[in-house]
Amino acid sequence: MSYWLFRIRIYHESLKQWLDSLRQISMGLVALFPLALPALIMLPLLSIGIMASPETSASVYLNTLWGYLLLLYSWMSFQRDGICATHYQLYINSLPTKPLVKSFSNLGLILYGANFFILGPLILLLIVLFQQSGRLLSGDDQLWYELIPLTGVVVIAAYYGFFAVNNRLPWFSLLLFPFLAFALPWELTKPEWLILWSAAILVERFIPSFSITLGKWPKGLFRQLLQADIASPNGEKLRLVTLLLLIAITRLSVSQIAPETQPYLLNLVSFVSALLLASSLFGTQALRKHYHLYLGCLPESQSVQLGKSMIYAFIKALAGVLLILLAGIFTEQQWALWLLFYVSTALGILLRPQWFLLFPCMAALLSFLAVSAL
Repeated sequence: MSYWLFRIRIYHESLKQWLDSLRQISMGLVALFPLALPALIMLPLLSIGIMASPETSASVYLNTLWGYLLLLYSWMSFQRDGICATHYQLYINSLPTKPLVKSFSNLGLILYGANFFILGPLILLLIVLFQQSGRLLSGDDQLWYELIPLTGVVVIAAYYGFFAVNNRLPWFSLLLFPFLAFALPWELTKPEWLILWSAAILVERFIPSFSITLGKWPKGLFRQLLQADIASPNGEKLRLVTLLLLIAITRLSVSQIAPETQPYLLNLVSFVSALLLASSLFGTQALRKHYHLYLGCLPESQSVQLGKSMIYAFIKALAGVLLILLAGIFTEQQWALWLLFYVSTALGILLRPQWFLLFPCMAALLSFLAVSAL
């Protein structure tokens, strides 16, 4: 029992440190993300209700499942050090604890860390099985068909919960496959989508993992900025997850609202996504400020270094632009607004970092007035 209490205490201390460091990752929308954590608890509740409903269409089910798994994987990956007690491994290995106890403690901590993400759909599935026991015993095939989507959520959520702790990025099944699924011209059922998702997971298991290594290029300030992101990737990971969640929620919302109101929602998404991607400029500016003595010794002027920092931030933003393009949620109007909001946000970060939100807000107001005048 003392070993279990020790591991739980380590987990809670690591979780507290992670939440404290999360608030200091960067400024902008990413810095506001911890304030939204209580609201994010409602997303799994809503998602489970949508995915468990037999009336939910297959496309809505797929988008909801993707957002649910993204949130689960990111939540578990950020808790990895606390669950695995990474900084206490030497001490834990020296304890006279049986390997079976250690394995069960790791399993318990994974379920404890995932909590509602795994236990929520599992408990709901058990409740449905108990309430519909009569139909099960009578061999109702329709009930079994209705339980497949919820059962798939339990199995795949448990897989990604354990997979996140193993420190591997499911780049194919969780990042690439959903975009390929959106591009498929076929209308598949929920069980068929689950089979395809399981096949993507199996394919991913046979694809060797890769890591980013720097060769002789890039050099200078570009290399220093890239090394900083590789050494401390939490800010970019959080930005990526937030963007993917925004895409998933947007696709789900667009399918549920009237066509005449969709442009207003997409305009708002273009505003938020531009702010989110432009906020990476805070990191480059903070790095330049931290290493100003070293950068002052380089044979480059401050204006050249500023230009390189902006180019580097824009190159990182292009990855997010590519994801939005693959999702196919924007029209030409939203892309024009996105470029306007991105440029105005970047100018605000460079000129008035503490009041940077005023710049894109003024741009949004001016664009609204210009459209109204036409």
